[in-house]
Amino acid sequence: MSSLKLDSLKLFQHVVAQGGITQAADFLAMPKSSVSRKMKELEEAFNVKLISRSARYFALTEAGEIFYARSLDVLSQVEVLEQEMAVHRQEIAGKISILCVSPLLKCIGEHLREFCRQYPGIELEFHAQEVVERNIPKRRFDLLIQLEKPVISNLIARTIGDMYADYYASPDYLAEFGCPTEPEELLSHKLIFRELSQDQLKQWWFQDPVRVMDLGPASMTVVDSSDMALTLARQGFGIAMLPDIQVIPALQDKELVPLFGQRHRRCLPVNLVYHDREHIPRRVRLLIDFLTVNFAEAAAKYSLPQR
Repeated sequence: MSSLKLDSLKLFQHVVAQGGITQAADFLAMPKSSVSRKMKELEEAFNVKLISRSARYFALTEAGEIFYARSLDVLSQVEVLEQEMAVHRQEIAGKISILCVSPLLKCIGEHLREFCRQYPGIELEFHAQEVVERNIPKRRFDLLIQLEKPVISNLIARTIGDMYADYYASPDYLAEFGCPTEPEELLSHKLIFRELSQDQLKQWWFQDPVRVMDLGPASMTVVDSSDMALTLARQGFGIAMLPDIQVIPALQDKELVPLFGQRHRRCLPVNLVYHDREHIPRRVRLLIDFLTVNFAEAAAKYSLPQR
């Protein structure tokens, strides 16, 4: 059975349809000897005679009738399978447009490369712009990867893990303005606030105990970019809340200092955001599932140890 090949089944059907080996050879523009040899190999593979033939006579044996009927079923199923696989290949090929905050790309880049190796027909297109409500066109992206929930209510969000953020300032800033020991003291400091949308409340969250604080009374520099917040904090503009993945190099270079002894580290959910829950393309769903499985491993490499 292992020697059975699809081309042999197809050739056998041609022989039956044309009424003989000679006629099939003429129809297929093949040497008669090649067709005859392949029919003999097919019979030897099953150790049964399929065709009764002579110079003037051609007929299927009882085994040949069974074989012919079953081969029609097999080739019909193979045709259906080929069509399904063609559709499958088409669905997992094409472009995925991704909008992502730049620090997260550093975290998941290695896994995205592995995804591309697994699915070479898929092309990833990145828009490295910050996630601000006015910058998200209605249908520009297939997948949005961001910290915290989407600021547009009609988008679908799937949380795939968590990252942490804390409060930081440069040594020069702290030398000039002093180091706060409690969150309430921030209201008398200069703050760098990353704004996700124009109507967003100016608030920061704190642990131990859990509470939210209105930053309105503070002197504030507002930015719409996490990279800009990091740059300004490094340059001494004020105190900023920054995610671990973004701040690690600045800590290693002693350009930033963590505040409050990590007592108020904030957990930030990482969300995959898309437009439609039901009609999402297969290639996008594959990427969502891939990132869901692999994100925890990626995030662990870019998280500060807990004290």
